[in-house]
Amino acid sequence: MLRIIVPYGRGGGSDQLSRAMGNAIQKATKIKVIITNRPDRGGAEAVDIFARLKPKDWVILQATDNLIANYINGIIKLHPTKELIPIAITQLTFSQIYIHPQNPHYSNWQEFLQYAKTKPTTIANVGNRGSMEYLSIQGIELNLGVTLHQKSYDRPNHRYQALLNGEVNALIEQPGDVDMLLNIKSIKPILTLLDKRPLVFKEVPSLPDVGLSLTPLYRFRGFFALKATPKKQLKWLETIINQAWQTPAFQAFNKEKHMHLLDSYMDSKQATLFINQLIETYRNMSNKTQIN
Repeated sequence: MLRIIVPYGRGGGSDQLSRAMGNAIQKATKIKVIITNRPDRGGAEAVDIFARLKPKDWVILQATDNLIANYINGIIKLHPTKELIPIAITQLTFSQIYIHPQNPHYSNWQEFLQYAKTKPTTIANVGNRGSMEYLSIQGIELNLGVTLHQKSYDRPNHRYQALLNGEVNALIEQPGDVDMLLNIKSIKPILTLLDKRPLVFKEVPSLPDVGLSLTPLYRFRGFFALKATPKKQLKWLETIINQAWQTPAFQAFNKEKHMHLLDSYMDSKQATLFINQLIETYRNMSNKTQIN
């Protein structure tokens, strides 16, 4: 039996990924996979629980780039690549800013921006201070001279309902996480945080379209093992995750969630290098926003 600890609540992107991966592993290996959600403290609670386990427990951690933000800000003590071992990154995606389509004050990015310059404006996100979403919004603030208050929700349904109920003005999220809401037109994307428009969102402006000179930050989702994990066990974990990722069912899931738009799979070595580079990027961006 293999257990996957997920740092966020049911229904969000991390939960969806872990369940799709768990199903793919079960079909490929006949090994039972159990998903355990441990949402709290912007993902830090799950890391603390995971750190108390041992390799013989056969538990792995699903984590996102919030792991980096929590480490840089001292919320967790474990270094993401020195005291944890990245097994693989299985998703890499971009963010968008969404509004309620029936909002009477704004219907596009320019109208939203004008509103934010004159009235208090709140954006729902996930993660602690210094997270990918947090830094992205701060970059917009610094570029455009506007104040956007950020409110964090660990549970996906809470932040989605916050937008739908009018508790917040906007939501920063990844399109695959809210595809059901997009399909029924309950939310509307007004800005894609990329250097160019993906074809699937060709009507939505990208960063250069609205005069924003920002380095896009990506949401990654991957799986981690404990530092003490034996090499043979680690190799087995990397192999079964790679096999599961390649299955038609998992590839269909990734495509459905718009996760095929960026090259996403990284093995343990590639993931370690990528995460180490991100740690420096996040640290530099955090320092820059603090100075400003």
